[in-house]
Amino acid sequence: MASRNVDLIRPIYDEWGRGKWRTSFEVYDPRMEWGWSGEFLGLAGVYHDPRDPNPRLRTWLSGWEFWRAEAQDFLEIDDYVVVLATYHGRGKGSGVEIRQEGAHVFKLRDGKVVRLEIFASREKAIASVQAATADQPAPASR
Repeated sequence: MASRNVDLIRPIYDEWGRGKWRTSFEVYDPRMEWGWSGEFLGLAGVYHDPRDPNPRLRTWLSGWEFWRAEAQDFLEIDDYVVVLATYHGRGKGSGVEIRQEGAHVFKLRDGKVVRLEIFASREKAIASVQAATADQPAPASR
């Protein structure tokens, strides 16, 4: 049975799986932070940038004739959803096609995405969430 957080994220991949890279979805908090992990040189960092489309996304997409991300699996860990994705693209000019596994980490609060980080490595994505959740204080007992 899918969780509510996973159900909130799924429609994003209806768009991204077709290569439609609008950056604003209803589930996004207006103060949402998003960006790329350190694996993406020149784009790394997670920031609040409400411009649509985001300049860093435009920079990434500018090198590709097409680029899409298909969700393979959704992992829920506390307030996070890790989406194991497969990226597909064709380079502009070169025509070289690639297929690579990666991941997206969504942090949700009160039914809204407050942070999104894109990873080239699924292992690094999962490890980032494990580290973040290990730092959270335990719930107070009643």
